[in-house]
Amino acid sequence: MSEGLRAMVEGLLDRLRGRGHAEKTRAAFKDAIRAEGDRVARSLRKSLAGDLDAMRAEQERLGRTLAAVQASLAEAVTRQQKAERKASQFMLTLQLNERQRDLIARLPAALDDARVSAHVQQAITDAELLTDPFPHMVVTDVVPPDVYKLMLRAIPPADFFGDKDLTKQNLRIPVDRCPELTTRVWQFVDDTARNVVVPAVVARFREPLWQHYETLFGQALAARAAELPQAPNGGRVMLRRPGYHLSPHRDPKRSMLTCLMYLAAPGADESYGTKIFRVSGDQESSYTQTYYPEQNGATCELAKTVPFRPNSMLVFLNGTGAHGADIPADAPPDLERYSYQFYVGPTLEALEALVAELPDDRRKKWQGKNAD
Repeated sequence: MSEGLRAMVEGLLDRLRGRGHAEKTRAAFKDAIRAEGDRVARSLRKSLAGDLDAMRAEQERLGRTLAAVQASLAEAVTRQQKAERKASQFMLTLQLNERQRDLIARLPAALDDARVSAHVQQAITDAELLTDPFPHMVVTDVVPPDVYKLMLRAIPPADFFGDKDLTKQNLRIPVDRCPELTTRVWQFVDDTARNVVVPAVVARFREPLWQHYETLFGQALAARAAELPQAPNGGRVMLRRPGYHLSPHRDPKRSMLTCLMYLAAPGADESYGTKIFRVSGDQESSYTQTYYPEQNGATCELAKTVPFRPNSMLVFLNGTGAHGADIPADAPPDLERYSYQFYVGPTLEALEALVAELPDDRRKKWQGKNAD
């Protein structure tokens, strides 16, 4: 070995044997280990992140597939239920048409338009118009007793009513795909409502309606509003059961009057009638849908309950106050409360034309609840 190389090696050995070399070596190893650990950790995180993303994507795909399957099953069940419902209605219609053949044959004599119209007109004329807590009247013996019995007989089985909520089912009037007795009797009732009840109640509520028109349309257009053609709308037979609750409210704004005829069987419990509320802090509804005063800062106090009596009809101005109804959940489980309700108001076309002439501040109150 040359002297120069030997000297170099010895110098290196001397440095290796120095005190600082061990610490430097340990530090270098730590740095190397730490760096390798960081590299491995990054690699693992990257790998795990990829695996988790893949798992999430698969989970979302499976979730969408499951939701689609569930929706398809629900749709199939709904189609089957509708088919079964239609089949049930068809069979019931055949059975009832046969069973009620004799009664149907006697309908022309029983549903004498002149006789029934005169009776209804007189009943509304004789009813007392009350003002507390808001304008309303209770008409007794609305139709002749034999016609009332026919109306009860013509209410079809519950299979013909809507089935979304069994505590509150409705049968729209005029009816569709119902037994002949139901179709003919309730068409007659609907015609009587249009031709007799509407003009009679509008005449009886003339003064309260005028004041209501002034509130809604202002003095300048109140006379025009009073001259608008009036018609019934929203007609339906309502079936209510235990557990039904309707909070204090007013009906949709385009309805000036509400007519609610009770279809109670003889001897039925009268306690499940209509609740009438006095409203403190009341105001005009600022939108067209059903209005709940308590949701708008007002307080409702029960003023009275109109009894659920056979062949009687509650008529009220749909401008102030509120009404509601309840059938407690602990009522007899087989209890069924039937009534016939329709609204009275201007035809939609005539009303829209008048609203279009209102100043901006009044016209905005005829928008939908969620309008911008």
